[in-house]
Amino acid sequence: MQLMTLAEVIELAASREGQPEVLHGHEHLSDPVRWCHVGEVPDIGTMLTGGEVVLTTGVMLAEERDQIEYVEKIAEAGATAVFLGIGRAFDDVPRAMLKACRSADLPLIVMWRPVAFVTITEQVQTTILARTTSRSTISENVRDTLHQLTIQRAPMQSLVDELAGLAGCPVVVENTARQVQLAAGEAGLREVLRDWTRLSQYVSRFAGDDDVHITPDGIVAATLTQEGRPWGTLILFAHGEPAERSEVVARRGVEALNLHKLVAPSGGDWQREAQEVLLTDLLGGHGGADLLELRARASGFRVRHCRLTPLVVRLGRNERQCAMLLEQVRSVAGRCGVGALLGPIEHGTVRMLVSSSQSDDPIRRVDEFAEQLAAESDCRIELIAAGPVVDGLSGLGRSFARARQTLRAAARVGWQDSVVVRLADLRLPGLVEALAASHDVQDFVDRELGPLLDSPDLIDLLETFIANGLNKSSTAQAHHLSRPAVYRRLEQITERLGIDLDDVRAVAGLYVALLALRARGQ
Repeated sequence: MQLMTLAEVIELAASREGQPEVLHGHEHLSDPVRWCHVGEVPDIGTMLTGGEVVLTTGVMLAEERDQIEYVEKIAEAGATAVFLGIGRAFDDVPRAMLKACRSADLPLIVMWRPVAFVTITEQVQTTILARTTSRSTISENVRDTLHQLTIQRAPMQSLVDELAGLAGCPVVVENTARQVQLAAGEAGLREVLRDWTRLSQYVSRFAGDDDVHITPDGIVAATLTQEGRPWGTLILFAHGEPAERSEVVARRGVEALNLHKLVAPSGGDWQREAQEVLLTDLLGGHGGADLLELRARASGFRVRHCRLTPLVVRLGRNERQCAMLLEQVRSVAGRCGVGALLGPIEHGTVRMLVSSSQSDDPIRRVDEFAEQLAAESDCRIELIAAGPVVDGLSGLGRSFARARQTLRAAARVGWQDSVVVRLADLRLPGLVEALAASHDVQDFVDRELGPLLDSPDLIDLLETFIANGLNKSSTAQAHHLSRPAVYRRLEQITERLGIDLDDVRAVAGLYVALLALRARGQ
């Protein structure tokens, strides 16, 4: 098969609409292009296998270090070139990215006018696939591409993304309950998801004895199985595409997805992985609010006309000991009349998003859900911090950030009053946690505690002294010191700070400063 060259990609009609300019890499114009990806996420390099053209607007590359790491990673992965669209994130070429491309000898092509990346992607992939003239050649190329992703332990979503690119159409993986778990191929995906229940039922009507079946209008569906039992369906919405090519992609896709589920560490819990992808995309706004709402609804999780409550949960056990967490969350959520999305377990915590009806009291519903989950879960849930209730996707990120702040503050004060804690429950520590990043608060910490910041032992003793109600005996016992030793250290603190520890207002100021100091991780 004759591959496209970089020069041919630049000369495509879709590319020319963007007024492309080669800022670096003129000597690489004859380099082959194996595929084309839209890559906005900073770690796109981990999803590449070499020979790709990567298209980006730079919306997630505001920082110079992110631009440098982005270029370095895709260069290490063997990408052929990067195309940067000007106008959305940058008004001009970012110097750091250009310098990084020159250093890595990675061609950089700038698109000076807005252009639909999906159109470039379609033209590149259509051209490449058109040069693949035989079924066997198509089959080998698809198999090799997916095999590389599998041995690299790429997430299942990456396989689905690649299938959408190979097939040139929207691709969906649904579970046996006909809920969308993974989806890719933004062009046309909205239309596919908008009436998913009806469309899924329509596709299933044409199922026969073969694991792969094609509807009269060209939709290809393939059953996913493990040990003879179905676990989902791969569906390619290949209207108007060559049926032979779509069927080959579907069959190879089934092989790859079945193998992934068999060998991947999270393969047995693939729906957990799918939830993690959806929650991450909801937080990042990937694809736009309309598409995200459609994806969520098709998966069984409603976002529109609902009240959303972010939760951050601290677990007493590691991920392997929480194998049944997704099923437990689903079971409890069903009984409590709420929807729930589960994120990945990271450093002993896991994010959840709870959706409740607008007619319900969201605080009461979430508390009921959280308390039942804590009582039934095998993960030994220690604490659940809830962020503010939001009515749409735009406030999710801020609310999750507030939930994380709440969990940190609750851990510091030793919260034990209830399973669920909100920032307001923590009173002054909660307020300080929310304001800790303010420059005014940081200046206040430096003024109040500056002379002690180089003496962590005195900071710790002062914190214990205040926490124990200014009781010297309790402080001595907590630090395993004699009372005279505590007296001497308190005198040092008094001398350095120039305050009277019997002055209630002065001590109150020190208490607030200590809370802010801990909130900023010191």
